[in-house]
Amino acid sequence: MKDIALYETGDGGDLLINNNDLSSTEILIHQVYLCLFGGNVESDTKGNELKSQIRDDWWANSLIFKNRIKKQFNSRTERTLNKVVLNSSGRIEIENSVKEDLKDFTKIISLSVSVKIPSPDRVDILISLKEKENKEQKTLQFIWDNAKKEIILNKDL
Repeated sequence: MKDIALYETGDGGDLLINNNDLSSTEILIHQVYLCLFGGNVESDTKGNELKSQIRDDWWANSLIFKNRIKKQFNSRTERTLNKVVLNSSGRIEIENSVKEDLKDFTKIISLSVSVKIPSPDRVDILISLKEKENKEQKTLQFIWDNAKKEIILNKDL
C-alpha cells in the first residue's frame, strides 16, 4: 500500500516533495507516525458535537468520516505525552496510549511497544513490527522532547 512520504522537522511532520510533486512510500513508519501524532491533541470525537461548536478533534472526522464513527481518527499518544508526569505510572499510560492508537494494525502485523524515560525531559518510544505475511521485523523509534513538547527524532531502526 502506498502512502504520502513524511519527514520530521522538529515541529511536526512535513510532506516530502520531490521534483515539485508529493513523494509516496510503502514504509509503515509513516502510518504509525500519523496514528501516534496525527492531530486532535485537544480531544476525541464524541459524536455529539454541535454544528455551531468549535471542534478540537481531527478535521477529517467531521468532513470525511461524519457518518462512519468507527473510521474516525482519535490519536491519544501525543495528548498523553503532553499531560502525564514522566514517572513510572506516566510511562505506563504512554505505552497504553501507543497500543490503543495502533490497535487496528494488529489485523495485519504483530507488534510490541516499549516506552522508556531516560531523562526528565525525554521519552523513547520503541515499536517492533512483524508483518504476518513475510515475517520481516522492523523497529521504529520515536524520541519525544518533553521540554519542547515535540518529536525530535523518528526513524526506522
